[in-house]
Amino acid sequence: MKQLLLTVAIFCGTSLSFAQNINDHRMTFRYIQLPNIKIDNSFDQYELKVEHDYLLANEDSTALHKMRQDAAIASFHQLSDRYHADRDSLDRSYLQSLSTWEKAVAAGSTNADGTPLQKPNPPMYPEPPAYPNIPSPILHSPYDATNINQLVSVEGFEEGMGGIVISIAIQPIQHFPIVKTQKGTGATVKHQYKAPYILPIELKVQSPTQGIILEKTLFTNTMYYNMPDRSSHYDHELYMLDNHGALYSEIEAYARNAALNSTRTYLNNEIGFVTKARSIEAYSVKRFKDYDYSDVTDAFTKMTLALVTVKNDRDRSGAEDKIEEALEAFNAILEESNLHDNKARINDKITAMIQCNIAELLVWKADFDKAEGIANIALNSGEGKAKRHIRDEMGFYADQRKRWEANY
Repeated sequence: MKQLLLTVAIFCGTSLSFAQNINDHRMTFRYIQLPNIKIDNSFDQYELKVEHDYLLANEDSTALHKMRQDAAIASFHQLSDRYHADRDSLDRSYLQSLSTWEKAVAAGSTNADGTPLQKPNPPMYPEPPAYPNIPSPILHSPYDATNINQLVSVEGFEEGMGGIVISIAIQPIQHFPIVKTQKGTGATVKHQYKAPYILPIELKVQSPTQGIILEKTLFTNTMYYNMPDRSSHYDHELYMLDNHGALYSEIEAYARNAALNSTRTYLNNEIGFVTKARSIEAYSVKRFKDYDYSDVTDAFTKMTLALVTVKNDRDRSGAEDKIEEALEAFNAILEESNLHDNKARINDKITAMIQCNIAELLVWKADFDKAEGIANIALNSGEGKAKRHIRDEMGFYADQRKRWEANY
């Protein structure tokens, strides 16, 4: 048993002595994200048009309020006429009974026991109808679109006439009952409130040569406006009593601002040329006593220099030579790859990590077929780090391919 443990210890010690360690480098560089929808290259200007669709809802609400008010007033007048007719009838009957009583008294009539005749009691009138109080509708506030360019812009384009036209139709906000939750107990209790709402935006993008290239209704899901926490539910009721109308105006202003900011993000993702930052893991090899890895370090340096230049051009043409130089350096190293010997200078682990580097470079060269091929090799290499790396990046690579193919 001792001999077996000694043999295992010697084997492990020998294996560790030949184990090359990978250097993980967190690298961040910038690039121009291509749009999902290609705009005719003839146009680099955009014009924003705001349509106030919520005004139609105001007209509908006002018309409906007037209709309800007119109906309520008409009903009030009918009830009032009936009330006065009933009152006149009671007055007539009462006056007739008074007349009979007065004449009888004047004639000396008395009750059977000799007591004076009792004067008739006044009639009991019905409750008069109350004048109707129909609460005015909460109308949507007018939106000042003069500063909309501060909220909505398209990167890679300039504002101006004669290019694409972006129409943004602001819809009426839909309010829902306030949602209450409670946290804590006793003195630490907090009543939390949030107001659900839906505020859609109708978006349309038109090109003089392509026609309608984008038409979509955004933000049809329920969003929430967070209200102040209260230590007592009745404090919230008092707040609502004093601020009911103002609250909905606050929610509307907040919702519009949030929706337009999100519209800008959506527009830039679909048609803009957004400069974005990308953070990746790239790999070299730590110095190892038995082997020289200066060629891997040199290739990694070339990769770094190549990736920092991809931001200069939408088609990455300015980085192409540097990318090719880095690829040649890595491919030269892979010629020495030996997947069957863990002690080899370029063993299976180092091979897989270099393949991860190559896949990244090929994506920025727009050689997506080769990138996918070598990524799949790394994914199936059996090296856990490489597999995790590729799994994390496959979605990004697919998105880059889709955008590239939409534009080139």
